[in-house]
Amino acid sequence: MFPRIKNKHEQITKTQVYLTGSLVNILRAGTPALYLYQGNLIRTSTVQAILEASPEYVCFETINSIYTISYTSMPVEGMKAIA
Repeated sequence: MFPRIKNKHEQITKTQVYLTGSLVNILRAGTPALYLYQGNLIRTSTVQAILEASPEYVCFETINSIYTISYTSMPVEGMKAIA
């Protein structure tokens, strides 16, 4: 689905997931996150840490991945609009 990234020691790191969607439940470490993406309700694996939160997006780490959920546009789309 999403590519896994290798660090300089060729160890597989967590998958980076960037999407535009909305959280359905309160984001808490120790529980799965639920979010809506293109009309589908998706549940993640257990949230390990909330890395960053703002009115525009949230970034959190699960057992398997690091998610960035933008509420309005993808992070890359936002950067293109500014440039």
